[in-house]
Amino acid sequence: MREAVKRINLSIEQKLAEKKIPYNETLNDYLFVRRIYVDLSGTIPTYEQVISFVRNRDPYKRTRLINYLLASEGYVSHLYNYLANLLRIQSQMPGSNLRSDPFIAWLKDSIHQDKPYNRIVYEMISASGRLHDNPAVGYHLRDVDMKLDHVSFMSKIFLAKDISCAQCHDHPFEEWTQMDYYSLASFLGGLETKGKATSPDKKKKGKKPGSTPSDEVKETMQEFLKSRNFELAIAKKENLSFTRDKEKVKEKAKQFRDAFDRLMNDNRYNVHDKEDAIMKLPDDYQYDDAKPGEEVKPRVLVGAEPKFPRNLSNREQLAQWIASPNNQWFALTIANRMWARFFGLGAAEPLHDVEVDDAPNPVLLKTITEVMIALDFDLRAFSWVLAHTNSYNRLATRKLITEKDDYFFPGPTLRRMTAEQVWDSFVTLLVEDPLRYRSAPSLTLQNITSAETAISFTESLTKSSGKGKMKSQGEFLLLDSQTGETVLQGGKDMASSSGDPAVQRVTSGRGKEKLILARASELEQPTPQGHFLRKFGQSERTYVAGASNLSGSVPQIMELMNGFATEALINQDSLIFRKMKDERSPTKRAEIVFLSVLNRLANPAEQKLLRKTLLKSDDDDMADLIWALLNTPEFFFIK
Repeated sequence: MREAVKRINLSIEQKLAEKKIPYNETLNDYLFVRRIYVDLSGTIPTYEQVISFVRNRDPYKRTRLINYLLASEGYVSHLYNYLANLLRIQSQMPGSNLRSDPFIAWLKDSIHQDKPYNRIVYEMISASGRLHDNPAVGYHLRDVDMKLDHVSFMSKIFLAKDISCAQCHDHPFEEWTQMDYYSLASFLGGLETKGKATSPDKKKKGKKPGSTPSDEVKETMQEFLKSRNFELAIAKKENLSFTRDKEKVKEKAKQFRDAFDRLMNDNRYNVHDKEDAIMKLPDDYQYDDAKPGEEVKPRVLVGAEPKFPRNLSNREQLAQWIASPNNQWFALTIANRMWARFFGLGAAEPLHDVEVDDAPNPVLLKTITEVMIALDFDLRAFSWVLAHTNSYNRLATRKLITEKDDYFFPGPTLRRMTAEQVWDSFVTLLVEDPLRYRSAPSLTLQNITSAETAISFTESLTKSSGKGKMKSQGEFLLLDSQTGETVLQGGKDMASSSGDPAVQRVTSGRGKEKLILARASELEQPTPQGHFLRKFGQSERTYVAGASNLSGSVPQIMELMNGFATEALINQDSLIFRKMKDERSPTKRAEIVFLSVLNRLANPAEQKLLRKTLLKSDDDDMADLIWALLNTPEFFFIK
């Protein structure tokens, strides 16, 4: 990987020399530790983490910190946020009442396992089955009954080719024709998302045509639900008398049955390829190379037509071609997207529609593409390489740079934190360990082995809401990774079970004032309108281009000035407030708050102001200082 770093450095340095542009100033330790935490783990470092790093005299401490962060759960959470935006993941799938929980869990687990990116993409595109049997099918269920739009998104996400205009006509400014569009779409011509797939052996005894393990479990559970044993199991688990508390037992049983019915409804979605299905040109096709309604054969969009094994379905062929190391456009696309994550701009822009010839530094674009292939699409390793480049370890360029400008990367561009990074930073300042709380496991047919386990797994559905959705920002089940217990974070259950005073205090509000103090990756995808994350530009997960809005707004200002999250931070039970309160020295208090919020020490002018006006011994003074630093532009920008 060191050799890859050298290659990237060389490609940048040659272009800088050609343009007579010097590197930006080298990052000091304070700026580096803040940037690397935000970029790799998605949150600012804590006071202790800053102190530990700055005081460390190890000459290799930057590399050691990078290694530590890449192995952390924070990295998984942060990369998931990025991929969720890219793949437009929503907890409630559009056009259905399907919950995406199994797909979300599968993606997080894939990141945790360090599964190569091309393998993730291959598994998504080629996936068949039901969501609870093969969670990767969630990728296709995101765009149920929108086959052509699905193709357009796929091209933008994985190939950096915007071919959407060609759905209706030949592209007026690009090479793509309507025939190109339908030829690519033909790979998905047989894609079906409902009903049963046809079994290749319909005569096999003991098994119905098209049945799956889920079908068999369903039949067993339907019989189980009819039995009196189910209500007895509920009574036992809840310490209720089957006769004396009969009404309560019946209500619990109804909740479970409702949740189970939803699961059965989910089970009707079965991603498969319909035999002998074909893609036809639209009735208004107007070009001379074919007639309206004619069959279209599958053809790749770019590069030479590959030779596929005969036994592959059209969709498996598409997955194999897109995710192949030989597909330069696939490698270029993800390499360029990752580059933009670390540097604020891609080596070529726009990210969803790249023209290599228009890139300011084609050598850089070619180099990072080759590095991605050489690393076998390992996004952790690629992140390691980028974090070690000379350009990344320089101050950000503060001049406004847009995707229309030629930029040669003497350092990253000045970036504002994403909504998820801002939220996760707030939560880091509020509680001891926000990663402690994870989304509770979803109910699956495979998990149901008895009445007791069935009840346990349905609690997350029945307690959060009757429809599998949050009623408010505070009603959402999480798993306490330390105790193994499922808790309602944002409600009374969480307040009573947590040992963190901040959680108890913050979750004591009413209705929508309740906030779930967990990382953004563990919340609804996306969060409801009005949530902190949405005010700060969290993507609606509808479009690929411009996923997150990084612009300032009046609602953001109001949220920072007197929003619930800010009020929680300046409350005496918040983590940062308690750290300051434990110190009697005004100087030490100033050090704690500056290192916690801005991850630097106060400059001489700020120190003079602090001695005169703040931090005497008054709680209001400490609250005012926290509030003031949170409302500075410096808190939101990565320098």
